[in-house]
Amino acid sequence: MRVNPWGKLAHKPAPGFDRMELLLSRLGHPEEGLPVVQVAGTHGKSSVALFLEAVFSAAGLRTGVCTSPDFSDPTEAVRLQGEPVSPLVTSALLSAALEPWEDFVFGPGRPSLQEALIAVALAHFARTRTDIAVLEASTGNRWDPTNFVRRWLSLLTRVEAGERTVSLAWEAAKMARPGIPVLTTALEDEALEAMARACRSSGAALALVDPADVELLELCWDRAVWRSRSDPFDLGPFETKFLGAYQAANLSLTMAALAELFGGLPLTREAVREGLSRARLPGRFELVHRHPWIVVDAAQDEAGAQAVKDSLDRLPPLPGRRTLLLVHIEERLGRDMEDLLRPAFHRVLRVPPEELSLRVPQILRGLFEEDLLVILGPHSALREVRDVIGRTS
Repeated sequence: MRVNPWGKLAHKPAPGFDRMELLLSRLGHPEEGLPVVQVAGTHGKSSVALFLEAVFSAAGLRTGVCTSPDFSDPTEAVRLQGEPVSPLVTSALLSAALEPWEDFVFGPGRPSLQEALIAVALAHFARTRTDIAVLEASTGNRWDPTNFVRRWLSLLTRVEAGERTVSLAWEAAKMARPGIPVLTTALEDEALEAMARACRSSGAALALVDPADVELLELCWDRAVWRSRSDPFDLGPFETKFLGAYQAANLSLTMAALAELFGGLPLTREAVREGLSRARLPGRFELVHRHPWIVVDAAQDEAGAQAVKDSLDRLPPLPGRRTLLLVHIEERLGRDMEDLLRPAFHRVLRVPPEELSLRVPQILRGLFEEDLLVILGPHSALREVRDVIGRTS
């Protein structure tokens, strides 16, 4: 019987880079000579990675991306030219990297899922002559597998606010390497101090990006219109399909990264405008149906809930009733999100993931054309919601 190689992997990574070294050596060190951009932080990584992917592709670059494995099938986290890489390809590469398995068992230990994904992605990108790769960090600490890879540029999005801000910022700043610029929009005083100390100790250049450099000019149910104050590509007002008002900081970091890469890559004003206008990220304030209006978002904490509220406050109001549907497994977080969002809705419902296929059609039948339904939950739940809406519509 054939063994699934993904079943051998550890879910929680152990400290150290020995497993990455062994994985990549088995695959011929595909990371060597491959231009890489790293995206780290606690909020906005996927959006920044997608904006970069879309612009690179619009510029005619063969672009590979490896994001955090927040999918029922983790191999969907590996994309080339905007399309998921075939599971047959990724499984074959992983089998080649893991055999003989005894070297891991009696050596550095079992690789984690993220370590394996990064190694497999880099191998596929090298074999397909990818022009540039975007790697999204997942663990948020110094041993994240993306930190093992030499890159052109490191980007750090907003770091989670609260009691853990300094420790998270310090860990994230450990991605700094001599000679590799670190661009960040994480400007909170304590977080910034921790990052500055870490970058000084490693000899890395830390560049601060104003998270308000890109401002929202107009937000409607069809598009968002933005403007960069620094405007390095002389874009003037530009559009995105992303409707989240919270994307301003992510766009600011993206624009700064593109400006930093300009000269080393064939980036033009037209490619930047086209890429930003066609970028789409499922589950980030995504409008999936009109009349009634249905929005899905993968918010899973208070910061995500606040971002949803900010977007609703900026959008033209709809005349119907507003319903919030929370699909959340963790009780405390669900309760905190509900408390934050309740004033913006006429009613709030909470549905366990296993009841979605039954409850969502019932909720849809009770909506009128100008009503708004906002559904918050993990990506796996939102995928099921889309399927249910598609069958019901």
